[in-house]
Amino acid sequence: MKKILFIAVATLYLFSSCEKEDDNPLEANGKMEIEFDNIAIVNDIQRQLNMTTVGDANYDYQNALGQDFNITLLRYFISEIVLEGPNGERFEDLLAVDATDAKGYYLVDESVSASQLITLEDIPAGEYNKISFTVGVAEEGVKEGAAGGSLDPATNGMFWNWNAGYVALKFEGQSSVSVGGAVGNTIAPEDEKGVVFHVGGWKEIEGTAFVNNNQSLSYDFDVNAKVGGDHEPHVHMVFDVLSMLSAKNQVDFTGNNNVHKPVDGQAIAENLAEAFRFDHIHQ
Repeated sequence: MKKILFIAVATLYLFSSCEKEDDNPLEANGKMEIEFDNIAIVNDIQRQLNMTTVGDANYDYQNALGQDFNITLLRYFISEIVLEGPNGERFEDLLAVDATDAKGYYLVDESVSASQLITLEDIPAGEYNKISFTVGVAEEGVKEGAAGGSLDPATNGMFWNWNAGYVALKFEGQSSVSVGGAVGNTIAPEDEKGVVFHVGGWKEIEGTAFVNNNQSLSYDFDVNAKVGGDHEPHVHMVFDVLSMLSAKNQVDFTGNNNVHKPVDGQAIAENLAEAFRFDHIHQ
């Protein structure tokens, strides 16, 4: 009888322990997905981007100056992702570069849907209410020499030279008011309506065209994102192309349609803080 009672008590203790574990689902490290959704906010309504081909005379959008344009290419680097929480939680995404791979550097390309979803792993369990990241590639990535993965110049088409570094953002398209002569990945000089904006630069050299256009941005969540156990939140960020062209500085396609030097891309770089926005969380 005593043996049966002992087994019953042990079984009850075992089930109680399991229940306690279930009551604390944030004990184990976990994951978080960060989605970068490229959009155009028109009349306060978010619209998915329409990409087009060179030569298409349909212009889907207008900038703040009322100039028509369309989009043939959009891509940008996201790096140095940091999560913070209200109780001291902190996670820094690992940055590591070698000749075969690059960790912590993500190339978001509108033409490659999979590139717009970043999965962060091994995040300390807890609650997070803030995200920070850099648009571009800072000194640590540039000085590594030959790099692989997302930083491979041979495959990403996002590298200038060792002085100018990586292009943080590429935006190409066509405008009915363009003066022509632009050249890029999708646009050639003979494309009379082409507009090309290659924005980058990682260091300041006074009196030269070298400036640091990398942008370190931070955004608060509207609710705490729970990480750990079965909790794997999905954070939805948006990037508004129209704000990129007009948030702080208005971009005029008639006079500045072919940007390839760091100093010439400052206007767009300064607009990025408002072009990126936190939208919502699924959890």
